[in-house]
Amino acid sequence: MKKSVVALSLGLLTLTAGTSAFANTGTLDFEGRITAGGCPIEIVNPGDGSVGSTIRLGDLPASQFKSVGEEYVGKRFELVIRDGAACGLADNTATVKFAGTADPTGDYFAVTPTSDGAKGVAISLRDQNNKGVKPNSVTDAFDLNNTGETRLPFDAYYRSTAATVTAGAASATVSFVLDII
Repeated sequence: MKKSVVALSLGLLTLTAGTSAFANTGTLDFEGRITAGGCPIEIVNPGDGSVGSTIRLGDLPASQFKSVGEEYVGKRFELVIRDGAACGLADNTATVKFAGTADPTGDYFAVTPTSDGAKGVAISLRDQNNKGVKPNSVTDAFDLNNTGETRLPFDAYYRSTAATVTAGAASATVSFVLDII
């Protein structure tokens, strides 16, 4: 069996050598980099500088909401890349995809349904240009600083989705993926 494989390999080599005299030649350049790992991203509350994945929207009376579409308690948070040089960023941009359960409209993040949960309210996210960020969609591109820190700012709000909002827990779990382009 080994002899037939060797014979086949020699036959292909001979065939290739015979046709290469008529082939044009060219050059391929492969470029890239092997990195030590992913680039760490921190979630920062710019109000007090705290770092962590919990964005505290706080308490708001249900009676504050008078109609559908009202937003209250804007809370700024930022996704921060501390060192663009260490992350190998070079004139890059990035998009962010926030994934979570959408409310019935598909435009906002549903609060987690619990027996003591608020009704008629969702969580609205907005980007640096005050543009709404829908669940499971990709944001517009952000420019990244290739030599220093990059801050990607977002704001979160409670948003009424019904004429009447009932009191209760109003929390949501939302994951994100930062995609460097």
